[in-house]
Amino acid sequence: MAMKPVDFDNVELSQSFTLTEGGPGAAFMKRMHLVRAERRADLGRTTLILMAITWVPLFVLSMFEGLAFGRVQIPFFCDIAAHARFLLAVPVLVLADIPIGVSLRRVMGHFVEAHLIRDDELGKFDQIVLDSLRFRDSHLGEMIVLVLTYLATYTALSGGSAQSDTWFRPEPSQGLTLAGYWYALAALPIFQFLIFRWIYRMAVWSRLLWKLSQLDLLLTPTHPDTAGGLAFLGKALIPFGMVLFALSTVVSSGIAERILFTGARLQEYMWNYLTLFVFALAVFAAPMLVFVPNLLALKQRGLIEYGTLGSEYTQAFYRRWVGKTEPTEEPLLGTGDIQSLADLGNSFEIIRKMRILPVELSDFTAFVLPGLIPALPLAATEMPLGQIIKGLLKLIA
Repeated sequence: MAMKPVDFDNVELSQSFTLTEGGPGAAFMKRMHLVRAERRADLGRTTLILMAITWVPLFVLSMFEGLAFGRVQIPFFCDIAAHARFLLAVPVLVLADIPIGVSLRRVMGHFVEAHLIRDDELGKFDQIVLDSLRFRDSHLGEMIVLVLTYLATYTALSGGSAQSDTWFRPEPSQGLTLAGYWYALAALPIFQFLIFRWIYRMAVWSRLLWKLSQLDLLLTPTHPDTAGGLAFLGKALIPFGMVLFALSTVVSSGIAERILFTGARLQEYMWNYLTLFVFALAVFAAPMLVFVPNLLALKQRGLIEYGTLGSEYTQAFYRRWVGKTEPTEEPLLGTGDIQSLADLGNSFEIIRKMRILPVELSDFTAFVLPGLIPALPLAATEMPLGQIIKGLLKLIA
């Protein structure tokens, strides 16, 4: 049977959807030439500018005040968390725009190219994409991200856990240094903004997937991907591992700093780390859960329909070839009945093994592993690194 032609207008619209070319701060950052359009991004330039705005002033000011190498318990050059945050996490959070943007465009285009959208619902699909783009660029969303950014910064610097005897606050009564003011008013908010921007983007992505799950998608229980035709969604999860890596790097470096300078033990922070890690996993992986009801219903329907078909076919096969109640002169050898019976069995086996979550274990592992890498040095303070790596290999083997 000939496939119906692809509507390229819908493909073009679906592939125009991207989380990373708009949203909170996009207009301001483009006016300031901090970022360019995703497909023409000068990544080296963008990351260098952000590091110049965040890390370089902290270095210069701490040198000027004599706090770069000494005079306090944690001078600037010994602040592992600051270097991890501004020299590693910030660039990664920006560079992640490219693979994630490309991946999500492919996902959206595949919905149309694979004919998963009914012809009478293509208009709804287009509206969902356009509505999601408007939600991404919402001024209210931008304000929420900015408010959360400075609330988080204020909490980090004024809470009981805020450190003293550091390059940015030598003594609690003394207040912030010049480098500390830049840290509080510019560098840390930039980092926090990038974090909350990704959380907002995930809200946009989650909302889009939820709306798509409400459509009457053309899913098939016998699809060879064993996910009704939605396994491609799991591939979109993999590049989000870059964001997970950045978050884990910052948290791990903060814990490492406390272990080195205050004599803390890893056990004191293990549950904090695990809680944050699980929360991050939920933020990025949970959107896929919206398709569980669709796939569960599809699997149940497929088992019933193919179970009925199997009963009818096997009964007819038995009557013709085994029970001989419907005698035939056709020889069994070479008949298509045997192949049809085998094909039916294979189809039923695919349905039986069908997953109700469109994410394969290999996809989830590829997403999670980057987030675990920064924690390896921490774990090495409690057990040999070789033993840790062997344990990880057993988990993914």
